[in-house]
Amino acid sequence: MTPQKNNVVKILIGLLVLLSVTLRFMSLPYSNRDMIIHNLRWYETLNQQGIDKALATNFANYTPPYTYFIALATLTHNFIPPLTAIKIIPICFDLLGAFFIYKIVKLKYQQGNLSHLAAAIYFAAPTILLNSAYWGQADSIYTSALLICIYFLVTERPFIAMLAFGAAFSFKAQAVFLIPFLGIMLFRKKIHWLYFGLIPLVYLLAIAPVVILGRPLIDALLIYVKQSGSYPVLSMNAPNIYILFPNEWYSFIMPLGLVVAVLLILRWVYVTLQAATTLDHKYLILIALISTTLIPFLLPKMHDRYFYPSDVLSIALAFYWPSLWFVPILYQLGSLGATSIFLVKADPAFIVIGFLFNTVALAVLLRKQSEVENRAATNKTVSMALSWLASILIPIIFFGFGLNMLVTPSFVRVQYALSPAARSNLTKSERFHWASQSVDYLTNDRKTKFLENLKFENGALVFENREITLLDNAKKMTQAALALRNISLAFCFILGLLAWAGNWLPKLSQGIYRGGWLAMGLAVTLGLASIIGRANLNAYFQGADTILQLFPNSFWRDSLLFMLIILGGSGFLLTKIITVLQGRMQYNPAA
Repeated sequence: MTPQKNNVVKILIGLLVLLSVTLRFMSLPYSNRDMIIHNLRWYETLNQQGIDKALATNFANYTPPYTYFIALATLTHNFIPPLTAIKIIPICFDLLGAFFIYKIVKLKYQQGNLSHLAAAIYFAAPTILLNSAYWGQADSIYTSALLICIYFLVTERPFIAMLAFGAAFSFKAQAVFLIPFLGIMLFRKKIHWLYFGLIPLVYLLAIAPVVILGRPLIDALLIYVKQSGSYPVLSMNAPNIYILFPNEWYSFIMPLGLVVAVLLILRWVYVTLQAATTLDHKYLILIALISTTLIPFLLPKMHDRYFYPSDVLSIALAFYWPSLWFVPILYQLGSLGATSIFLVKADPAFIVIGFLFNTVALAVLLRKQSEVENRAATNKTVSMALSWLASILIPIIFFGFGLNMLVTPSFVRVQYALSPAARSNLTKSERFHWASQSVDYLTNDRKTKFLENLKFENGALVFENREITLLDNAKKMTQAALALRNISLAFCFILGLLAWAGNWLPKLSQGIYRGGWLAMGLAVTLGLASIIGRANLNAYFQGADTILQLFPNSFWRDSLLFMLIILGGSGFLLTKIITVLQGRMQYNPAA
């Protein structure tokens, strides 16, 4: 590096450090719900009951090592405000993390100030700064221990590395995100299997003080088991695929997601072990980052902060692989989008954007790993199965979009304008008003109480109990279908990136082409079924007078016709587009 460039780097480092220190100082007075409900209460318990008495009880849902730091913070209660004292703990570990980012990058850049720049970028990174100084969370504690573990593994000192991992696990169960990487190192004979015994040993030593003080050993040992039963939701604003699943599907998706996640992670470990790639520093950083990303990306019940290790490691990766400079930016944006929901009550759509960023980042990392390992295209059987999955998803997507257009007041207005006036006691404007309210109910989050309170001008109820039940059932089916559409779209997005990363894009295009034909086939099937099984809806809606006035048989007939046009037309158009694209890909003027 030239002296001029080195001076520019020094100035940039100074500005980043100044900015990060200033923002941390400004963030200290801010509190939040987590602080009020948990951390500050733990502080008060320790301060009022006394450290020894409080530690002997189960007063916190974090592991004992974190409560030791809170206990130390209470010793400053006469001169440091509790909120500030609690936040100083993770800020100190921000410094430790910055030091080991420096150490890791220094392995590549022996000369110059790039390793200092890496540490400064880490220390000033938005998610790191917000997590500790603004939010007061403890993710920097276990993540800094993971950085120590990675550093000593890269420098071939596995004993110290596993001690560090044991410390990370003693603070947070999320340390297990590095387990696939450690498994690879075990099978590549970089870690002796006996060293894994250090993990429970360190944990036992970490909980020993509270057990000595009187806390039951089983209670301290099983704290992670108790934590796993908390929050029975598929995603706590984690930017992964599970944000798209309705939580009503929890009992089905939760075990299925666990099984699929374990199989895919084991598959990645197996494929990585098959490669004979040299375990140099840059390759180890790459697979360590993939390890910390795969688990929170694939598992249900993840939280918004669980990509924190990926946010950190991706910064080191960018210095080892300069062409991947954008990866840490994607992770920062993804995590910021997710955590902003809690911190500033941002629009939940930011979580979806975060999921998209994380998906792109993971695909880029997997493609880079494939290139480094000189891996051939994805196994034909696997790529063919995924290609057929895309085929099945296409008609679901088209059906969902068609349904989305049907359940809008705009469709009701158009249908009313085109169809002859129905026999009704209501005027056309009244019919449109109540029909619009009904279809809007199908896609909003209102409860049946909303329908029960609807009344005509004369005070009569708009819907009877049977009609409310019918509309509520229709709401559940509509929202399930729209959720399935969104999930199918997400999976197609993931399949597209996997096809790019695994070099099987032609097979994916064949799958999408088949999907177009399946959509047309579904349209024909539905059309024939409606002709063969034609039934008068009056029998189904018997006793539902208002629904029949708002949505007569002609309305349902036209809705079905519209859906058939959407399915068949979209499928036909898709097959033509794929045919043209495939023709252009096959034509090579240079051949």
